[in-house]
Amino acid sequence: MEQRSRPRLKIKDQEIGLRDLGGGLFEPKNISILKNSIHGIKTEPRNSKFFTERGFTTTEPPKYYKIESFCFVVTENIKREAGMMLKSLRKFHDQPVYVICDHASKKFFVQEKLKDDSVFCKIITKEDLAKSNKEIFENHKCLANKIHRPAEILLKMDVMNFALEHHSNTFFLDADIIVLENLQEYFQAKVALSPHYYPKKYTSHGFDNGFYNAGYVFCASRGFPNYWRHLYLNDSIFFEQEGMNRIPERQYIQTFSREHNVGFWRRNEIPNKIKSLHFHITDGVDKNRCESLKQLNTDIKNVGINIIKEQHPDLYNYYLRMTSPKRVAFVHFGKSAGVYINEYMKSECVRSYQKFMSYHKTLNPYKVSDRDWTQEELVKIAKTDQEYAYVTNHHINWTLDTVKTFKENGWFMFTFLRKPEELLCSLYHWSKEINKDLRGGGDAEPKNLEDIFNMAIEDDHFARTWKLPDYIDELDYVAEFNDKNFGNFLYKYFGETYQPREPSNTSKNKGFNYYRETGEISDNIAQKFFEQPEYEKFLSYLK
Repeated sequence: MEQRSRPRLKIKDQEIGLRDLGGGLFEPKNISILKNSIHGIKTEPRNSKFFTERGFTTTEPPKYYKIESFCFVVTENIKREAGMMLKSLRKFHDQPVYVICDHASKKFFVQEKLKDDSVFCKIITKEDLAKSNKEIFENHKCLANKIHRPAEILLKMDVMNFALEHHSNTFFLDADIIVLENLQEYFQAKVALSPHYYPKKYTSHGFDNGFYNAGYVFCASRGFPNYWRHLYLNDSIFFEQEGMNRIPERQYIQTFSREHNVGFWRRNEIPNKIKSLHFHITDGVDKNRCESLKQLNTDIKNVGINIIKEQHPDLYNYYLRMTSPKRVAFVHFGKSAGVYINEYMKSECVRSYQKFMSYHKTLNPYKVSDRDWTQEELVKIAKTDQEYAYVTNHHINWTLDTVKTFKENGWFMFTFLRKPEELLCSLYHWSKEINKDLRGGGDAEPKNLEDIFNMAIEDDHFARTWKLPDYIDELDYVAEFNDKNFGNFLYKYFGETYQPREPSNTSKNKGFNYYRETGEISDNIAQKFFEQPEYEKFLSYLK
């Protein structure tokens, strides 16, 4: 259920806001509006929007509140969104930040170097949240859908109190906020709220979901968080948000302009200037969201990311990093810079991931030695409960069924290729330099470059070293390895700017063209190789 339907009252073209008293009983939110409507008097609320709108002065007043702290709540499912929020906040603000989070989120902040001496964390456990849900929110009237997490929402008030223990004011932000400018305003009221600014045809959503957004609140009142908590638990039909409609009745407030807190509820009414965005960059909250909500988030995300890309390339780069694949499988095509790719990925892109590398002494949970993973081992890895994982295996030791198992379990799979003729030349020289058998040993081993090309054409078993596997179309990314392609790949999927390194695991190979010129590879064998149907297919991927 996306949200509860509720009675609405309209008298002579004027909608009357209703407050749910429970037990199917409702009362008008504003008696004067009701009386005027009955008598045919058209009442224009202070701003014709059923909510208080009181902006900030544009000239500096003698006294106003300067932001002293920020605060937010985060759990593991949205830790990358919080990482993006904190990264963007730190671009414009250096005030202390107070956080209530789980262990996984705190660990993530440390790994990302976002946790320093000015970020203060309190830990909340799954057990604590489960207890809160059971004791407070079981069958509570404020629960309007199965998307939001009521126990985590209650922590908003706790984290505000946490910050206000140390400062006279704090600015609460949802974890999926992206800050694009300094958020300081001329705060003269002790509380500042952010109206949704629904488009006109959607104004009535404010009666159901709240006219103010609960993810963006400035507070210089030590009593406000507990008052907000009271509204949430005792006087709200939509979590902590609809109850905020009553805040201006008791609390003098100011309101943020349309430039702040731009989220999906704005639909296509996006201001030209934006100080902060509000949307999910990951699918951490999508489990129970309906398709329409997913699409609305996608729409505003597309707009927002384009703005960030154009105006804040540093934040765009970090966005790419925060949205990089969680489970990554590298199909290591032999003699195609696989060792180089693995080392770069391990040190720059998947540092904090659980790694499954069979040839590595320590990153080897099954303790195998000098071999690839078997299919049975790969299937176990595919079904790991690790949220972030990286695995590599040579391409000849993957199968179509195994690749499909990885895809079914949410893995991002990629490989880099090399022109087959260059691959074979490299393989030949590499095998000679380390005395590696390519065919089983003895007389069967290639004596020269012509031999290895003949093997590649005539020996089906050996041909696996260069022919494209039957699962190639199942992979998410396939390209020829070069600095340009690898750099584009790293930036697109991991938000990393590529810094080329010295090649590793190289041989004395001088390249296919060199050996054609010297006659070590004849025109006849070259032409025979180029006419292979698999060669044409290979080239189509390189293009």
